[in-house]
This record gives sequence, structure tokens and C-alpha cells, in this order.
Amino acid sequence: MQVIHGMAWDHPRGRAPLEAVSACWSAGRGIQVHWDARPLKDFEDQPLEELAGAYDLVLIDYPFAGTAAGSGLIAAVDDWVDPAYLADQAAHSAGPSFASYSWAGKQWALAIDAACQVAAVRDDLLRPMCADGPPADWAGVERLAHQLRDARSRVAVPLNPNHAYCAFLSVGLAHAGPGFWPRGGPVAEAAGLEALGFLRELVDALHPLSRSADPIAIADRMAGSDEIAYVPLMFGYSNYARPGFRERTLRFLDAPQGRSGHIGSVLGGVGLALSAASAVAAEAADLARTIAAPETQCGLYFDAGGQPGHGAAWASPEVNERIGGFFDAIGQTMRQAFMRPRVPGHRQFQVEAGELIHRFLWAPDLHPAECLSRFERLAEQRLYTGGTHA
Repeated sequence: MQVIHGMAWDHPRGRAPLEAVSACWSAGRGIQVHWDARPLKDFEDQPLEELAGAYDLVLIDYPFAGTAAGSGLIAAVDDWVDPAYLADQAAHSAGPSFASYSWAGKQWALAIDAACQVAAVRDDLLRPMCADGPPADWAGVERLAHQLRDARSRVAVPLNPNHAYCAFLSVGLAHAGPGFWPRGGPVAEAAGLEALGFLRELVDALHPLSRSADPIAIADRMAGSDEIAYVPLMFGYSNYARPGFRERTLRFLDAPQGRSGHIGSVLGGVGLALSAASAVAAEAADLARTIAAPETQCGLYFDAGGQPGHGAAWASPEVNERIGGFFDAIGQTMRQAFMRPRVPGHRQFQVEAGELIHRFLWAPDLHPAECLSRFERLAEQRLYTGGTHA
């Protein structure tokens, strides 16, 4: 019996919908589909070379697009879908999700899951302490965090190294607008220094879990206890807006604006890629097309806990009703979301830049100007060599 091996990531949003769709697709075909899953940190950082030789289908983060295109490890989507299918995917992209997997004139993954950094709130906790509701800008976030510093329910932000890097970009974008980090150029110096200084002051007032947490850890603590009332910036997980997923339900909304009036947010999401070395490429490609198809994304994929990447699901009143209006509430942020660089050096850059910014936030011996200078030196070494970052 043929077996399709896939690699997902280890969260109900990442694995459960793939298993559900695969079980339906494989029924009566004489083909088994087996999905392994790796932690979120490995999804963000694990080299593609370690996955493409062992799996037929791999869920990838879009910064790997440049590696996929230049390595020969991934089969271009253009080679296993017809033009009409691909045009539908492009026309119904949630924000820049589809474009994030485009490189060198080809598509390297199907955007089966779409996400960006947004805000989350426990209204039952925040409302009694803040009659005005969640803040709309970062100045309001800072005031609220200090107001709740000694409260039972506090403000938190996931700031482990990878997410400290993303938070720096998002706050900088909010302060300076879309030109904060132009492709092929340095970060806007004044806004970069301001973003670093702002975050360092903010962390003193945050829930202590912030220092080591990723978005999953923050969302689980927020939904499982009364310790966190508000998160201004985390990658959105629609599961937590579904009644019954956890003990308590979260409400998601647009990320805060900065002085520029721009919503600072980094694009996330998940792409489904086909290994160029797959021995069952035709079957795996058919499964992938089924997973990404609009009728699946709005149906079984969503029903099983997925966060669809196809815009038909984002626009669906029925889908939105079942997740507390999640997609409607964060649409503006999604449309403005910033793409991290996608050149091959970004994998290592993200690790090193994240560790640098994480250290800066909690080590008072590192000056903001020195931190930004080191950030730019890393970017020059990892991202700019041989051309501009994109």
C-alpha cells in the first residue's frame, strides 16, 4: 500500500485539519496518509534540507520561499496545479499570504493557513478594569500595561527570541509606517531606536511569562487562567475564539496603531509544499490540491479546527459566526501585514536577530544604538549579500 508522509506542526490548528481532510481523501483509494508534527520553534527554524528528503508534503513558513526556489528541494506549485486553480488561489488570498510563497516567478507552496500578529482580549477580565476597552494604539498599550502591573490580570506579549524579533518589526512599522524596513536597505534608524526603547520599557510591566513564551503558551495561559487580560501583539489563533476549545474564549482584534497611523504586524501563516524527491508525487499533489481548495477550506478543514488561508473562508459569514467574528475583526491588520525577508539567509538571521533583541530587552548593559547596529550587521551578513532582501 502506498503511503504519503507529511510533516505538520504540533498544534490542533496545524495537525487536526490535515488529518481530517486526509482521512476523507484517502478513503477507498488504497493510500495511507501519515502526518508527523514538529514544535512551533522547529516550524519557524528547522532547515528545509532536513525535511524534504523524508516527507512528501511539508508545511513551511514563507521565509523559506527563497530556499525552496534555489535548492531544488521543493517542486514548484506551478508544475502540479493548473493555471485556473492557481489564479483562484491568488485572487482569494488572505492579505499577502499567497504572494509570500512566490519567488523567482513561481509559487512554492499553497497558502492553506493565514495569520498575522493581532491583539487578543479577555473581555470579562479587562472590562471591569478598563471601561474604555482595549487600547487602539501603542501609547494606550503602555498606559494599560503599567496600570495593570500589580493587578491579578495583566498585559502580556509573547517575547521569546523569535517573537521578540517580530515584535520589534511590528512596533517599528507602527511608528514609521511601511517604510520602516525597505527591501535591500537598513531599518529606519530613528524608528528602530524608538521601537527598541519602547519595548524595553514595556517589558517591565508585562506578565513574567512574556519573557519565554510563544503565542501558543500565552494563549493557553490566557484561556486557562485569569492571569492575562490583554495581549496587544501575538500571532492570531482562531481556535481560541471557538467556544469549547479551551476553558475560556478569547476575542481577537486589530493590532495597535503607532504614531504613523499604520498597524504594525508581521505576516504569519502556513504553506503546503511538495517535496521534489517524493516517490508518490502525483498522489501527494492531489491531496494538497484538495486541502487548499475553497470548498475544503470553508468546510472540513475549518470544521476540524483549521485556520484557512483561502479568502472564501475569511469572507464567509457562517465561518466568522463560529469563531467570534475572528476574520472580520482582524481584516485590516491582515491586509497591512509585513512580510519578513525570504532570502535563504533569513533562517539563521531570524535566530540570531531574535536572540540579540531578546537579550537587549532584559539586559540593561546593551544600549539601543548598539543593539540596532548589531542587528544591521547581521542583516548585511545574512540578508543583503548578493542582492537585496525580499
